[in-house]
Amino acid sequence: MQHVRRWMTLLLVLVAVLGAQTVARAQDDGQFTTHTVQAGETLTSIASQYNTTVELLAQMNGLTAASYLTPGQILLVPSASGAMQATPVPGADQFPTAGPPPVQTGEIVHTVRAGETLFRIALQYNTTAEALAQYNGIPDPRLIYVGQQIRIPTQPQPVAPAPQPQLQETVFPTAGPPPAEETVFPTAGPPPVDETVFPTAGPPPADLQVTPTVGAEPPAEPGAIVNQARNVGFAFGVQIHLPGQPGATVMENVNALNMQWVKQVIDWSLYETSQGAVDWAAIDALVETMDEAGVNILLTVTNAPGWARDSVEENGPPADPATYAAFVGAMAQRYAGVVDAYEIWDSPNLRRAWNTPRGISAADYVALLQAAFTAIKAADPAAIVVSAGLAPTGFNDGVNAIDDRVYLMQMYEAGVAQWSDAIGAHPNGWANPPDSVCCQNNRPAVPAWDDHPSFFFRDTLSDYRAIMVENQDSGTYIWATEFGWGSNDGLNVTPPEALGFVEFTSLDEQAQYIVRGFELGRELGYVGPMFLYNLNFCSVVGQTGEQCLFSLLDPAGNPRPAFFAVEAMAD
Repeated sequence: MQHVRRWMTLLLVLVAVLGAQTVARAQDDGQFTTHTVQAGETLTSIASQYNTTVELLAQMNGLTAASYLTPGQILLVPSASGAMQATPVPGADQFPTAGPPPVQTGEIVHTVRAGETLFRIALQYNTTAEALAQYNGIPDPRLIYVGQQIRIPTQPQPVAPAPQPQLQETVFPTAGPPPAEETVFPTAGPPPVDETVFPTAGPPPADLQVTPTVGAEPPAEPGAIVNQARNVGFAFGVQIHLPGQPGATVMENVNALNMQWVKQVIDWSLYETSQGAVDWAAIDALVETMDEAGVNILLTVTNAPGWARDSVEENGPPADPATYAAFVGAMAQRYAGVVDAYEIWDSPNLRRAWNTPRGISAADYVALLQAAFTAIKAADPAAIVVSAGLAPTGFNDGVNAIDDRVYLMQMYEAGVAQWSDAIGAHPNGWANPPDSVCCQNNRPAVPAWDDHPSFFFRDTLSDYRAIMVENQDSGTYIWATEFGWGSNDGLNVTPPEALGFVEFTSLDEQAQYIVRGFELGRELGYVGPMFLYNLNFCSVVGQTGEQCLFSLLDPAGNPRPAFFAVEAMAD
């Protein structure tokens, strides 16, 4: 093995030397120069700086218009004398002696087309960009070029696009605005990372049989509860808001994005205003519209009605978890085989979402989760139960908020592994690129929101994973039930002070960060479905609503650049 690694190292060195010589010759001839990417730069800003086009820069560097750039990355840019002239694709010259091995029997050969990335090609053949890069001897999976032949092993079949059903236009009655973005910010540090794989967490109570979440076969005993999420890996998803909106139009946009999952929040307080009197007709209309579009459905059920609570302040849990269990259990029975997953609550580590005289408590939340899990599984054993996505905040006074990492550890101490099929997370990125980690002054022009791991998409996922591994739950997926990057670009409104970071993210950067966020989630291997926040909230809250800052559609319902970037990525 060491012998093979030495030969590979020598080969890569030879490739780099030959490629550097080719680049140097072209640079000496005045065809192009190089540019080192600075923090915050995009292809658009660099193209403007050199009086060229995004398309030409992308072609020269084997990128697409939506490609994410990293600080320190070196780009080829056309010289002033030939700025707008066609330039040979550099990929063909950079690797003159390190092409892929000859095609073997049983392989498919895919010829790269304009706009494709290795990630998108991998999706077509049910594999990963990393596997294709290794199989084809590609040193950097981001550097492929038009006309390049990519070898696909073992004759996998391309994924056929889902049929686009004809939907009837339905406008739902208004059921209140979507939930506001989390705005409690961090002060404490993350837990240590110790990536070791352990067997699953300890046995559940004797009165309920639950299949472990790591690798073992389901028990044969009748009535055993199986973790339905363990074979549901990465998938594209988006959060939508149907109440008060034209249902067919919303779902047409979902299908245009090729989303496999949608998330809709069910505000319990709006649908059961008095105990036992549930407005099923309103919920039926929402579920039927999503089901007709042919997508998988996640319902996030949160916010207890006043009759069930012991507080009238903000939003909060029921005094008795059994009342919530009765509601979600009835939903699971009514929508068995239609609704695929239920997320139990939203951001319970924040006071404003868990306001009760008893205070914020991970143990109390797990008691609610246990009651809900038991009721849902009794009604629909195939339904997936996801623990609540936590607000990424290091603020840890125990009254207004508990650090999400601390809270997750407390959830494990209370037995969350026994009462969930997947762990929910909200790995938002503020103004930090998805690959950035704390705390390296990633974007010097941004004056804040970069001094704690909770502000970083990648740190949140890796920290959660470390906690899960530490608690012997490494076989369970993290479901990113809410993630995204906001931008104030083009809205012409001043954002709330707590959301001031959106002023430092352009529409182009928003698009790039979202695409890379999806890519990174898939690359990590332990992330399940990812739900982008959000599709259409501008239409719900208007131009000045803070949720509009994250929307893929503008207030008039027109696509923003991120919409087109996601559409191209998931195509």
